[in-house]
Amino acid sequence: MLVPLFFSAIGFLAVIMFCIVFYLAWQKMQDKKIQDQRVKQATEAKEQFFSEDSTNKNQEGSETGLRKDSRISSIPLLNTIFSTFLKKNAKSLINLIEQSGLKIKIGEFLLLTFFVGLAGLILVSVFFHIPVIGFGIAIIPYFVLNFLKEKRTADFVKQMPQALDLISSDLRAGLDVQAALKHLADEFPAPIGEEFGKVIVEINLGFPISDALNNLAKRINTMDVQILCTGIIINRELGGNLAELTLSIGNTVRERFRLKGMIKALTAENQGSAILLMVLPVGLYILLNILAPGVYNSFATDPLGKMILIGCVVSMTFGYLVIQKITKLEV
Repeated sequence: MLVPLFFSAIGFLAVIMFCIVFYLAWQKMQDKKIQDQRVKQATEAKEQFFSEDSTNKNQEGSETGLRKDSRISSIPLLNTIFSTFLKKNAKSLINLIEQSGLKIKIGEFLLLTFFVGLAGLILVSVFFHIPVIGFGIAIIPYFVLNFLKEKRTADFVKQMPQALDLISSDLRAGLDVQAALKHLADEFPAPIGEEFGKVIVEINLGFPISDALNNLAKRINTMDVQILCTGIIINRELGGNLAELTLSIGNTVRERFRLKGMIKALTAENQGSAILLMVLPVGLYILLNILAPGVYNSFATDPLGKMILIGCVVSMTFGYLVIQKITKLEV
């Protein structure tokens, strides 16, 4: 009985994955088309600006066409729906997607979240008969975003010492701050090269360097980046040896990174226990269902069994969070 249901669920998931891949490919083509149009508009605006025959009307039209693309989705219907219901909450989700480094809009993320929740609902309903827990799988994309954000932030901090050494060397060679940041953006890969590239773009668009650096500190919300941005801003206002300052910050980041590595090594056993606490009961339950389905399937069908399973999931999650809280130390 379970075999046809299993293959039906797999087929349905395959159709969903095909739709997602097709949509993402179409979305990429649409974004490329829009990007080409914006480049063309920028070229025409530049020509009109330097042309003696340009009128105020044409200039206003070009400025309107060059505004930042702030759509939630490239599909007009989804963009209207999400803009109506999300409103202020869209900004925090946009920041999270940007911090994770993914090149997608909110529309794609919410659509993927819906399909993941639907797939989880079908699979858990078929095998465990608990639809509520199945639809709860829809929060997985949000956890993936947070994981990618943390990983990207950690990669940024790892690149900081070498990047600050480069800035210090450029400043000692006689370059100004903007030129040093431009050199950093060109020489280093993502994420640090990409983020400082955004800083240079904002400066070229007319933002004060202090605002561009504050935006960087908001995107990469770590103490190391905040120290760097605050130090550069204060140094530009009050004066001082910026080369020595960046070199000192680089040494501080190296020391903090070394201490974090020591703490991670000392707490590795507890971290492994937390993962085992989550994986072992689930794996054991699935194995027992396969070996003796007549005995253990009653947990998924009986109301009392469902309450026991939900209680197990809640208690395991609580224990995992407690262990994470104990082993997480700030340096």
